[in-house]
Parts: sequence; C-alpha cells; structure tokens
Amino acid sequence: MIDVRKSFDYFVKKIPVSIHNNTKSITTSRIAIFIPEKFVIDKKMVVEEYHFVICFTTPPRATICSKEYQFKKGSLICMAPGDDILVHPLSSSSPDKYMTICVNKEFMQNIYRQTGGEEKLSFRKPDNTYSHQLLEGIEALIYEILTYGEINSIMIESLENRIAIQLLRDSNSIFNATRSHKQNPEGVVQKAIDYIETYYSSNITIQNISDAIFISPPHLQKIFVKHVGITPYQYIMDYRHQRAKKLLETTGASIEEIARQCGFVNNAHFSTSFKQKEGMPPLSYKKSLAMDE
Repeated sequence: MIDVRKSFDYFVKKIPVSIHNNTKSITTSRIAIFIPEKFVIDKKMVVEEYHFVICFTTPPRATICSKEYQFKKGSLICMAPGDDILVHPLSSSSPDKYMTICVNKEFMQNIYRQTGGEEKLSFRKPDNTYSHQLLEGIEALIYEILTYGEINSIMIESLENRIAIQLLRDSNSIFNATRSHKQNPEGVVQKAIDYIETYYSSNITIQNISDAIFISPPHLQKIFVKHVGITPYQYIMDYRHQRAKKLLETTGASIEEIARQCGFVNNAHFSTSFKQKEGMPPLSYKKSLAMDE
C-alpha cells in the first residue's frame, strides 16, 4: 500500500498553530480524523480531499462555494475536492464540538465505484445527517490505532472501507431504495422507521426523513400515523427514550453523554422528556437501579 499520508499535509498547514496544538488527530494512509477545540474563523479553505465535518453542537454560519449555510447539531457537512469553505464568526461563546474527517480522493472515488457509482463522486447538498453507525466506525478505527498501531493492515483497511461506505450512505450518495411513489405505504413507513432508528442520535427532522425516502412531509405524517398510531416525531422521541433507558440500565455513561448519544438537545431536554415517561428524572432512575441491586 502506498502511504498517501502526506496528502493531508495541506489541511494541517492551513490550521493556525494555536488551534492545531490543541487538536487531537488520528491518521492512517487513507483517512485522517481531526478533533479540534475551535473552528478556523474568517479564513477561506479549499479542500483537496473529500472532506466531512461532524457537528456535535450547532456550528457557526459557513459559506461553501459562495452559498451561506447555517448547519445544526447533528449535521454531516460534505465537501468534494475543490470545494471551498469560510466559517463566519460566532456571536456566542458556546463551546465548539465537532470532528473533521479527510478521506483520500482516489480511495474514496474507488469505494464509490465499487458501490455502484458511475460518475465522479460529488454531493447533492453539503448538509446531511450523520449516523451512529458512522460514529461507531470512527471510534473503532481510533481504538485500533491507539491500541495496536498499524501492525494489522487488514483490520485498518477494513475499518477505512467501513467508514468510507458509511460516509457515502450518510451523504445520500448511495441509493439502494426505489422511489417511494412506487412502493406500498407499509414499505414507505418501514423506510421511515429504519431512517429514524439509524439517525436518532442526530437532530433529525421530518423534512430529513422525507427527503431521504422521497416523500412529502404531509404525506409521510398521514401514512405514518395510520400505520403506526403515532406521529414520526413521537416515534423519534419514544425511540430515543428507549435507547437512553437502556444506556442508564447497562452502562456507566454520564447523563450528559447519554443525552448526546441519544439525540436530545441538552441535559435539560433529556431530563424533562425522561421524567414525563418514567415519573422521575434520569439521575433518580439511575440511583433507583443501584438501590435495587
């Protein structure tokens, strides 16, 4: 395997030293993962690789290829080689929590072709939604590198492939489903449920679900209620609650971490929602489990 690690040098050199010194990074021959503490503000950057940003909190406004966007918590920002981005100053002083993933362009293009892509890989829109499957793949790669280094090339390559394919899926660059107007209502509802159970940890909306399965939000709302008995939003909240409750019962994760993993806006949102369901806030529920043991 040719080590193309140097292809990520252009990006590192564009990061101010004060930010780079506080940036955690994991780099393989084909993927680089950066976890900075701050955004690079008011400095236009042209990306040379496939470039993705996972937003764990709401980021500042940004201009990509002359169009301004306000991304949100849960966004997966997708850029192709040659795209430029300028991040605008943030009015508030809230902490920045995000992750940048750079993927070697030849490698990404090859994965795209192997999964059925025919043209040069580009993105329909830069604003998409990241999945928990993507985070799990990234965490697995970070664990592998930190624990074993790169002594097992087969494992590294498999994790690189996994991340690249999931990035294609999350960016809606792989379309395995047929258009929804050709499917029966039960099939459409099932696709909506599959989407919710994949992206529940992000700040998904009914519009996100509708866009992903090619159906209008009003029609989705109507058939979802008819076949499931609750609205898509209620299903999202119920599923988040189930996942949060499971984490409280089986892990030692903090309330803040569980709230983030399960897609709640913040701790207060999680606590209010949980109390409505269980009659007590999540911390009290966790303490009650300890008392029962």
